[in-house]
Formats: sequence, structure tokens, C-alpha cells
Amino acid sequence: MTNFYSDTKDMNSVALLLCRALKIQQEASDFGFEWNNVTGILNKIREELEEIEREVCTQDVEKLKKEIGDLYLVSLHLAQYLRLDPMECLFISYETFRNRWEKVQSLITVLPEGSEERLEYLEGLWSQVKQEE
Repeated sequence: MTNFYSDTKDMNSVALLLCRALKIQQEASDFGFEWNNVTGILNKIREELEEIEREVCTQDVEKLKKEIGDLYLVSLHLAQYLRLDPMECLFISYETFRNRWEKVQSLITVLPEGSEERLEYLEGLWSQVKQEE
């Protein structure tokens, strides 16, 4: 799997893209292209998730990329609408995941061979770590 951000070899490009996405969302909002309440944004998120589910079934990679991108954009917009810093939201989630993952890794004794068993084992550790917070 190749990643856009690793292919650019320049994290500034990724940060710039995120800033552009935030800027155009704000510009559209300032122009009046805005939901009247948070319910409209949450409905749009649900709509995007449904579209992703459809594209997962069709396995059309290009459409799937577009729909996941749409979900990113509407999620950024939700943060902006709620007057939250989208970058701070992402940072908090990243740090939470990173900290939990480090704890999970420290608890691993023997990883099961099968992928389903491995996932079940890791999810159990994840739940344990999450409950200890």
C-alpha cells in the first residue's frame, strides 16, 4: 500500500493540504454555504458513511477514495462548526491512540497465529487498557 503522504516525502505538503481544506471549508461557510445546526452536519456524516459502505461493497477504489475524502472534509467542518480546532482534535485522538497502542504492546505475551484470533486478542487488550484510563 502506498500512501500519499509518504509518496510526497514532504510532510509540509500534507499540512498544506489540510490547511487548504480548512480554509475552503471556512470560505464556503463565510459565504453562507453552511448548515443551520449541527444536525445537518451529523446527517451529512451519516450519508458519507453510507456511501463508503456502498463503495466498499463495489470495491471501486477511486470512488472509495473520494468518499473517504468527503468524510474527512465533513468531519473537519463539524469541528469548525463547533468552534473546535480540528488540528487539536486530531492531535488528541492521535495521542490517545498512540498511548493506548504502546500500553497494548507492553501487555502482549504471545500473539495468536490466526488473524481472527489475533484481532480478538488485541481487541481484548485494547478494551483492558481503555477501561484502566
